Amino acid sequence: MKIKVFAIALLLIFFILTLFTALKTSGTCDEIAHHIPAGYVLLTKGDFKMATDSPPLARYIIALPLKLFMKINMPNNKSDWRRDDRGSYGRDFFYKYNSESRKMLFLSRIPVMLIGVLCGLILFIWSSALYGRKAGLLSLFLYALSPNILAHSALATADMVVTFFIFLSAYSFWLFLKDPSFKKIVFAGASIGLAQLSKYNAVLLYPAFLLVLFFEMSSIDKPKRFDIFLKFFIIIFISLIVLWAGYGFDLQPVLKDAMRAGEKIETACAVASRLSPYAGSINVEKLLLNTPAPLGSHILGMLGVFRHVHDSQRTFFMGSWSDRGNPLYFLTAFLIKNPIPFIIFLISGTLISLKNKLGGAERIILITISLFFITSSMGNLQIGLRHILPLFPFCFMIAGRSVVVFNKNRFFNLAILSLMMWYVISAALTWPNYLGYFNESIGGPKNGYKYLRDSNLDWGQDLPALADYMKKNHVKEVALEYFGQADPADYGVVYRKLEPKELERPGSDIYAISAQYLEHVKWAGDYDPTETAGYSIHIYDLTGKGKK
Repeated sequence: MKIKVFAIALLLIFFILTLFTALKTSGTCDEIAHHIPAGYVLLTKGDFKMATDSPPLARYIIALPLKLFMKINMPNNKSDWRRDDRGSYGRDFFYKYNSESRKMLFLSRIPVMLIGVLCGLILFIWSSALYGRKAGLLSLFLYALSPNILAHSALATADMVVTFFIFLSAYSFWLFLKDPSFKKIVFAGASIGLAQLSKYNAVLLYPAFLLVLFFEMSSIDKPKRFDIFLKFFIIIFISLIVLWAGYGFDLQPVLKDAMRAGEKIETACAVASRLSPYAGSINVEKLLLNTPAPLGSHILGMLGVFRHVHDSQRTFFMGSWSDRGNPLYFLTAFLIKNPIPFIIFLISGTLISLKNKLGGAERIILITISLFFITSSMGNLQIGLRHILPLFPFCFMIAGRSVVVFNKNRFFNLAILSLMMWYVISAALTWPNYLGYFNESIGGPKNGYKYLRDSNLDWGQDLPALADYMKKNHVKEVALEYFGQADPADYGVVYRKLEPKELERPGSDIYAISAQYLEHVKWAGDYDPTETAGYSIHIYDLTGKGKK
């Protein structure tokens, strides 16, 4: 009973932290430019080909409170929301067509907070079932106070939604392996379908679970093996039906009414030629433009993702910008953007797992982690640790196994309690700036910009902190170079944009520069920032202070 009470308390603390984080951060780039406005179009207009960079489920969820609790204005002309510059439509959606932008943002964030709570609950249930309630409680403790989980659970983006559904898929598949009944088959199929409706890379669940099934064959009686494989393919079939239902059972040619169809045709031809030497004899363009297909919008989105991942993507890693990905990017990001106590618990839990015989659950966990981590590290889309966020709940499960050393002797007890206290202090000192968290191995969050940028640190979230700085220091106006889509004036920031000459040489003014633009403002490296707003906006008071 006590453990259940502690679990409920942790989930409540988690929700409170995400709630106040959501209130204290401005709209991020992806919230303003993509997820919220696109979600409202999907929910009210059913225009699936307006925004195919992400499947629709997370956007449905995010936009639902706007439809239920607000009167949202938007144009009826398709050309108004179908713009090449999605950010332009997003800004108009928030600041031109509607007048309550901050309320819209907050309402859109609430469903993601609730999904974060559900994910923590499933984590506690599964970890407790496998390793005992104390291990489940430690897993939940690490989850509930994780800076990365807290950061993304407070944002109206797809990252926490797909994290939940991928984890739910793994849990449901474990239940299926234990009891391949009709209910478990339907649960697993629906979960995998919802995961794919959340993010395209959830398609990796198919090979991951198939590989798990092959490893499980040795423990299954030979007469039952065919039956298990048949049921697995029924799971796949159900998942595809759920996926198609998420698009309203849309049946259109893949590229009919698609934006930038020429780019998609080029990508499709390239992919087809790689997959098969006989693809040259197929008129791919005609096939995609004229042949009706189920899941056409989903296939279209996957073509875009293939292009995005394959093409060069500007990435900041270990102090420099590059047009190509680095295979060490996600490993490095994981090691410096997670609290050190969690990494110690994870190493300890891994060693304990390796000493024990691997069961179906461990195979699901390890294969899923390996497959998603390797494919992410091999690609060029490396703009944030959030791309491997779905692996975090699995890591918390492994880390939770460290609790077995508790009560072995006084030294282990003291070590575990010390690590837990360190973890609590990290979460407390970082609030509400969880997105920019970096651990002590690099000197903490103040040095994070030297190693990683993009959504690891600077996503346009720190306008309220800048407004607080201005109010506290009686600053009437700043010269602002802001990386983001939100309107600074909406948060009380009085500003002017930098003049072109100020990018080369500053004047006697107070400058606020987003970390993402520190190299763009060529003189920024010659000065120490007077202060930072959150961790992402560097403030330079050059009215007589701040010079090296």
